[in-house]
Amino acid sequence: MQFIYSLFTPSERLLSREMVRNEIARTKLSAARLQHEAEKEFMEKEMQKIDNEMRAKEESYAAQAKPLLDDFNDISLAQHYYQEVGTTLASQVHLVSQRVERELEEFGYTSKKLISVGLNYEALKHKMKAGLPFNEELSAVLKDAESEDVNLVAAPLKYINSIPSPAVVRVTAFNLGRAIVEAGKAPAAEPVRGILDFFKFRTSLSPTMLVSRQLRALKSEAEFLRFVERGEYHRALSLAEDVYAGLKREGVKDAAVLDEAFGAFRRTVLPTVAGDMLLRYCAASLCAARFACVENMLKE
Repeated sequence: MQFIYSLFTPSERLLSREMVRNEIARTKLSAARLQHEAEKEFMEKEMQKIDNEMRAKEESYAAQAKPLLDDFNDISLAQHYYQEVGTTLASQVHLVSQRVERELEEFGYTSKKLISVGLNYEALKHKMKAGLPFNEELSAVLKDAESEDVNLVAAPLKYINSIPSPAVVRVTAFNLGRAIVEAGKAPAAEPVRGILDFFKFRTSLSPTMLVSRQLRALKSEAEFLRFVERGEYHRALSLAEDVYAGLKREGVKDAAVLDEAFGAFRRTVLPTVAGDMLLRYCAASLCAARFACVENMLKE
């Protein structure tokens, strides 16, 4: 229909009409473009607004979550430390278990041996201090110790049944001290002379020499008894031997009394000195063995 209409309509009119239609279409297109631009600008503003709101909410959420994250970090760090400590403790427990097993396997015999020696030593010490027979206890100590040095120190005690009490030692010491004083009071015995000795010039013992001899005897007795009272029997025995030898060189009138007193004291004090030496040596050896055992265990 439009085609037939164009055949009978002048071209100027048709051109004018098309131009009008084009203007109308252009106007509509411009309006549509403007509307599109406006809608696009509105959408961009809305999107910007939404982005700003989202960013603000994210920042707010981040600010609220920061303490929680810090707590979480602390918890994570604590968990890490806990795991490390747990691992360390587990390794230490394992190491201690290994050491205990090793101690039971390798050092168990030594520990039992030390305990046995210690118990036998205490039993021997008790019997010696009480003045009771101690042969069985001494044999047990020597058997457990398995030491040539201990056997050497204990050799004098193998032939002794018991240790004299301190009271007995003091009695014999007092008798010896009195014998020393009595020997110092009397002048030295004259030696047996031959027929030729009568032609030699001799001087008699002066009172001054006799007083000096008495003073030496009293001083020796006091020092000797002081050693005995302090329990220093080895020093008392050494002093008694020196004094006895000196008196015997100078000569003693009644030598039998001095000999008997010295012999009684010596027979009484020698077991005491030997027992004291053995107890001291055993105590020192036992302490050294214990320290060595502990040191060896710690080094392992």
